[in-house]
Amino acid sequence: MANQATAMYSLSLDQVETAIRVGGNKRTVLVQGHMGTGKSSLLKTLGKALPNHIMCYFDCTTKDLGDITIPQLQTIDEQGYVRYVTNEELGLHLGKDIILMVDEYGKANPAVKNAMLRLLLEGKMGSYTLTDKSIRFATTNLGAEGVGDLLPPHA
Repeated sequence: MANQATAMYSLSLDQVETAIRVGGNKRTVLVQGHMGTGKSSLLKTLGKALPNHIMCYFDCTTKDLGDITIPQLQTIDEQGYVRYVTNEELGLHLGKDIILMVDEYGKANPAVKNAMLRLLLEGKMGSYTLTDKSIRFATTNLGAEGVGDLLPPHA
């Protein structure tokens, strides 16, 4: 019985790629698996399947909160306000169809995880919105492997 339960939640890389390609524009697919199983290769595979999309890679292990967005002062009718400019690696500034891979999300600094939530859940960050055809997915290792991959319940 345990083998059936394990198999029920196990997908091949081809199946994962199909799930991301078909539904990644509506929901963020979180790919969780053992180290070295090919999760990071999914961006290249998806790029080949969707040649009109721009591939964007965002490595969470190398980021801190200030690497997500920075303030840019703006003025309208002499009234000042702050607009937040996003990191170019996220591809939001392009205004084109992208494939965004948020790699090693489970290892990210907690502040980075929080800053990325709206993008992962809604496809939005600040005043930027992903196009309807843009695809987003995240990767992480299994928490049981003990390499620091943890997700808060609200994520």
